[in-house]
Amino acid sequence: MPLTMKEKILIAAEKRVRSAGFSEMSFRDLANDVGIKSASVHYHFPTKPDLGEALVARYAEQFKSELDKIDRNDLHTALESFVALYSNALVLNKSICLCAVMGAEAIGLPENVNQRTKAFFEMNKTWLETLFTRHGVKDASDMASLIVAALEGGMIVASSSNDRSMFEQVAQTAIRSIAAA
Repeated sequence: MPLTMKEKILIAAEKRVRSAGFSEMSFRDLANDVGIKSASVHYHFPTKPDLGEALVARYAEQFKSELDKIDRNDLHTALESFVALYSNALVLNKSICLCAVMGAEAIGLPENVNQRTKAFFEMNKTWLETLFTRHGVKDASDMASLIVAALEGGMIVASSSNDRSMFEQVAQTAIRSIAAA
C-alpha cells in the first residue's frame, strides 16, 4: 500500500528533526523533500506545532510497538533489548532519538509538542518501572527514571561529541546498575 502524502511529510519531518532539530525544520524544506508546494504541507498540518505533535505521537506509537515485542521474562535480556532501541536510534552525524531532540529543545517548543514528548518519556519510564517491579528491583520508579534520563542524555552527549562510545558507556553502566540493585 503506497504511503499517503501525510505519511511522507511525517517521514521527511522526522528525518530533518532527528538530524538538525525541530527549530531548524521548515515547511519549505519538507515540501522540497516530498516534491510538493509548501501550501500543501500546511494543508495536512496547518501549523508547525500541529506537525510537531503529530510527529512525536507517530514516533511514540512506533516505539511502543517495539517495546511491546520485548520478552519481559528475563530482566537482563529485556533491559538489553530496551537499551538496543535507544542504541539503534543513535546514528552519529545523522540522527538521534526524536524525543531526545525535542527534550533538548523543550524551552523553545510549543506546549502541545512538549506534552507529547513528556508522554513519550513517561511511557518509557512506566514500561521500565513495570519490568523492574515484576523482577523485584528495589526503587523501581527511581531506577526507571534514572535509566531513561541516562540513555536520552547519553545520546545527546555522544552526538555532540561525535563519540558513540559515550553512549555505550552510559548504556552499559545503566544495565550494570540494575544488576546491582
